[in-house]
Amino acid sequence: MSNDGRLDAEWVALNAFRELAKIATKGDMAKATYDNAFDLGGELYPELLGPESSILKRARESDLAKEYRQRAAVESMKQPEKKEKVSAAELLDSEIEVLSGLLAIAKKEKVGNRTKVDQLKRKLASFQHARQEVGAQAHTENQLIFRDAYNLARTVPPFASGKAHRDFRLPDANVLRVRVLHPDKPEHVTGADIIYERHSPSEDKASVVAIQYKIWEKKKLSLGDERMKKQLARLATFTCANGICKYAEGDNEYRFPCCAAFLRPTDKLQNTDQSFLSSGEHLPICQIPKFKSGNGDGTLEYKKIKDVSLSAEMFEQLFNKGKIGSRLLTYDELREIYQKHKVVSSEDSVIIYAQEFESLYDSSDESDE
Repeated sequence: MSNDGRLDAEWVALNAFRELAKIATKGDMAKATYDNAFDLGGELYPELLGPESSILKRARESDLAKEYRQRAAVESMKQPEKKEKVSAAELLDSEIEVLSGLLAIAKKEKVGNRTKVDQLKRKLASFQHARQEVGAQAHTENQLIFRDAYNLARTVPPFASGKAHRDFRLPDANVLRVRVLHPDKPEHVTGADIIYERHSPSEDKASVVAIQYKIWEKKKLSLGDERMKKQLARLATFTCANGICKYAEGDNEYRFPCCAAFLRPTDKLQNTDQSFLSSGEHLPICQIPKFKSGNGDGTLEYKKIKDVSLSAEMFEQLFNKGKIGSRLLTYDELREIYQKHKVVSSEDSVIIYAQEFESLYDSSDESDE
């Protein structure tokens, strides 16, 4: 896989995980950072976004972390007979152990003048930070944005049955259930999709939205790519063909149309050192034919869709307030839709299934906070 292809794959997936975090935290930008999206993506798809595999993650590392990765590589060359290579984490652990021991002695001896060990403390802090950057350590609550959830008292209809999921407890005490499907090989990634369900288990109903991410260049996206056409057709079959974008009889609440499938063109990242900024738009897939330009399959251009598309911020706020997304579906309808359709295939996309729902916890679950 070329560096450009790998860069596109990581970048589009990283943006999808970040949008997942923004929707789930109701737009809390302090939690929905790119660094937190890396942690979440690295946990759920380590082959693409893990600290040992991601070129974007490595490019954002501190100089000290990079130095110890290089040291580990050279140390491994010195011992080619060893089955396991020397890791940067091992080397940093050794440094941390030495410095921690020295500081323990200083504390025991009650060193009075703090400046006598201030450099050691700074050095230890930098080593500990580098260790977090390179290490495949167990993630803490803060590193993973959300806390793992236990003792769930409510259930929601399953999707992608047979696939393992992770449950996370959100800041508002709701639960986020996530499954990630992806190609066996990261080099096959050509896009990313989020299918997000916002549930009301007390009513046995849910609203659904599906977002497909694609890279565009200079605010233009060619619509001639066969894989993209196939992916859009699958989303249309899941949403439009099932009528989940039509008002239910008797609905009279004020809201936008019930569009449930969106294309999300995402600005291309030119190199690993570039600042992480993405200003992609959300366009309902049913509007693509109306706003494409040119002959044949045509092209989407920002200047033509900007008046009808939604920015990321608008999209998240409106979906969380129930103003966009599908109509409310009963759980029986949702189960039938999933049974009828193979919603997505992970042969060339990162697929993120997310269900947000209310849950009740045993009081024992609160005792460790």
